[in-house]
Amino acid sequence: MVAVTDYRLYPAIQAQPSECAKLLSSVQPFDRAAETLSTASRVWTVGIGTSYNAANAASWMLRAAGLEARPLTSFEFATWPTVSDDEAVLLFAHTGRKTYSGRSLSLCIERGIPVVLITKIETGFDLDSFPDTVTVLHTTTQDPSAMYTVSHTTAMTAAAMIADLVSPASLGDISEIPTSLAAALTLEAEIAELASEWSDGALIALGAGPMLTAAEEAHIKIAEASRRAVRHQEPESFLHGPAVQIVDSDRILSFAANDDSAERTRVITQLTMDNGCSAAWVAPESVPGRESARHLVLPELSPELLTIPAVVPAQLLAAHLAANDGVNADDFRTDVPRFREALSKLSL
Repeated sequence: MVAVTDYRLYPAIQAQPSECAKLLSSVQPFDRAAETLSTASRVWTVGIGTSYNAANAASWMLRAAGLEARPLTSFEFATWPTVSDDEAVLLFAHTGRKTYSGRSLSLCIERGIPVVLITKIETGFDLDSFPDTVTVLHTTTQDPSAMYTVSHTTAMTAAAMIADLVSPASLGDISEIPTSLAAALTLEAEIAELASEWSDGALIALGAGPMLTAAEEAHIKIAEASRRAVRHQEPESFLHGPAVQIVDSDRILSFAANDDSAERTRVITQLTMDNGCSAAWVAPESVPGRESARHLVLPELSPELLTIPAVVPAQLLAAHLAANDGVNADDFRTDVPRFREALSKLSL
């Protein structure tokens, strides 16, 4: 068995409270970013992979702040451009080296569309070539593992800071982000037990509204790190079709916030349990799950802000599942020659 602490991703997971605290106190053009987005008729939040999940979470935050915001993958945005001249783009691109994030940015620059770019320190973008229509915000240094963790939570924190400037306190108190991440990290012992219990079976991550972004991230993290069969879905959509496929070896990871979707998520999770599935309920204490579901207790935050610490249990579960199975969680399966060779034929 591999020790979870051997992974490069592990210290990155642990660094999230301090890195988000550092970002909250950083001196960067957040005011300009907020003005750019608040004066646009619509904001497109754009990214790919984990960065798309950050973009989706950001769309919820900006809508809570009163803006019209819609998420798109960078592939969709660059391939079928729908952005208008009076709109703006919030682009998430950690490395600055992904193909369609670069094309999305180039499209906006060519058309003079205002862009707020959230990227890492020492990004791969040529910042000196950017026109004044691009506002750059830096999050953290290069994430040390292919299973991006600290880059994701700092990116969502940057989005929360913008939303808070657009409409102060619309998300609650954003200064609670570091302590909420630290609280989520204390769940590790419970999550390690859960990973041992879930030694087999496929995983299904469920989440509604803002919590769908946590389910999306759980899917990516578990797939990348442990290579276990996993999928995600909004609970009501899961009920209307895919639920007929469940078997008693399926493992259900349900995310819920203190909002109107919680009860429906709860009863749909119960459906899976009635069919023999084991379930974990990732939610604040004020949103209890069914008694036989393991409750991984999150801090009490607004649904939009809860998207940030909600991903931590998924990160830890992914890491522990990988360690239990002896899988290399850090390198995007490039330790497998056939996959590495196939991947080398295309550009991410």
